[in-house]
Amino acid sequence: MNFFRRTLDGIRQWWQPAADPEQILEQTLWDMEKKMIQMRRAVAQAVASSKRGERHRKTMAETAQRWQQWTRLALDCGDETLAKAAIARRQTYGAMLAKLDAQREEQQAFILGVRHDLEALEDKINHIKLQKDWYVTRLRTAIAQQQLQTLQQELMGGSLDAAIADLELSLWQVEAETDLLDPLEAQFRQLEKSQRRNPNNS
Repeated sequence: MNFFRRTLDGIRQWWQPAADPEQILEQTLWDMEKKMIQMRRAVAQAVASSKRGERHRKTMAETAQRWQQWTRLALDCGDETLAKAAIARRQTYGAMLAKLDAQREEQQAFILGVRHDLEALEDKINHIKLQKDWYVTRLRTAIAQQQLQTLQQELMGGSLDAAIADLELSLWQVEAETDLLDPLEAQFRQLEKSQRRNPNNS
């Protein structure tokens, strides 16, 4: 069904690194259950409409049958004019009855189709609920694989090498600044300078 295809597309869109697999599955089930409710309403409305149409068709068939009987009555009485009028009326109701029959067939086909789709959707929902943990594991595995592929692409592209180089440079700068700020080392450096200026004192 188109709904299943849209649901799968939605899952693919949700597969982001920060996505929660269980939340993805819960949202998918929620969307499917909402769709199931809509389909049940559609079936109920179609069945109600079919019942009304069947009552209308029954009334139309009885009316057409009555005009058929009146046609015979007029002919038996020798009134051809009245018989022709009854035939015309019978044909009118007969044409309307044929349209109602066609509509009934379309409605029955629609109801059967929706019921089939509804049963398939219910089976799908129950299947997912029964194997929820398995689906969550599969989703988490897929997300982990996606993250790993992204990391591999970064490694192959050299973007991580550049990031590591920047990090090392930053560390060197921090270490250099720390050395300069070390008070004990600063005293020895000052002492060395003094000794170089006054070598006779050593």
